[in-house]
Amino acid sequence: MKKWLIATMACSGLLLASCSSSPEVASTENGRIRQDEFYERMKTEKTQTGQTFGEQVLQQMLLEDILENAYGDQVTEKDVDAEFEVEAEQYGGTEAFEEMIKSQGMSVEDLKETMKTSLLVETAVKEHADFSDEEIQKAYDDYTAGSRVAHILVEDEATAKDIIKQLNDGADFGELVKEYSTDTATVPDNGEMDLVPGKTVPEFEEAANALENEGDITQEPVKSDYGYHVIKLIKAGEKGSLEDERDNVIDTLVEEKMADQNYILEVISKLVEDANVQIADDDLKGAMSAYMKPEETEAPAEDGTTEDEDADTGDKDTSDTEDKKSDESKEDSTEEDAE
Repeated sequence: MKKWLIATMACSGLLLASCSSSPEVASTENGRIRQDEFYERMKTEKTQTGQTFGEQVLQQMLLEDILENAYGDQVTEKDVDAEFEVEAEQYGGTEAFEEMIKSQGMSVEDLKETMKTSLLVETAVKEHADFSDEEIQKAYDDYTAGSRVAHILVEDEATAKDIIKQLNDGADFGELVKEYSTDTATVPDNGEMDLVPGKTVPEFEEAANALENEGDITQEPVKSDYGYHVIKLIKAGEKGSLEDERDNVIDTLVEEKMADQNYILEVISKLVEDANVQIADDDLKGAMSAYMKPEETEAPAEDGTTEDEDADTGDKDTSDTEDKKSDESKEDSTEEDAE
């Protein structure tokens, strides 16, 4: 029988008064849903991950609290807004991005909270990462300094090819941006934007980095999830010395760590351990199981065997002794018959 059914049955008899006094969450013509009923269902109904909804929500709340306490002073509202703008550019501007957010059943505030949590995790990873001189040198050798580019974003390939032809015939890039581009965030700046490594879709970044000289444009449309891009190199990035670029190089290494789920789990687990998480509700104790070490198993005996193994060995020894006694008894009986 499901726990939620037991919980519902508990609201009869002597417990009826206490259940009825629980605050109301919702109601229909057929009855009311009380807060304690809702809470009990949250603790028992499972998600696709195997956790209950209650465990999942509690886990998220605890992680947000732990991360905020550890790194909240390092991630500001300005940081979150900047991250939001970077993401918005990839969706064709703030207006288009906000429409996409609403279509997913979220609010801008919800997404910004998620972004803040992600930035807190990134800060935690950066704090815990210990990169060797060899790793930093290799990352520096592979590092490409950010450039200044401009682009025109359109929905279809044919239009993109026509724009490239017009540009090759001498058309002004800025004028074509105003006429064709659907990226409302960059239109006011003639399509210009900073090309920050790792902050745009790979197809866009790869094509932009392939442009060698200032003024060069892509000769084929660059397809991405947002449409087709025509990209122009405004100013090539100037790569400084390792000392000058050290922070940028470290950021690229951190981004690689952020793609390693096992490493993130290791970092968060350490934070959870340091936070000394205590969960009072027995039904929700599994909320942080992914981040907490399992209880130690029973220590082995000094000879390397466990108690179970000792018990098995003991049973075997007893059995061998009984078999030996049985054989001796048979031998005695045979000797008597022979006499």
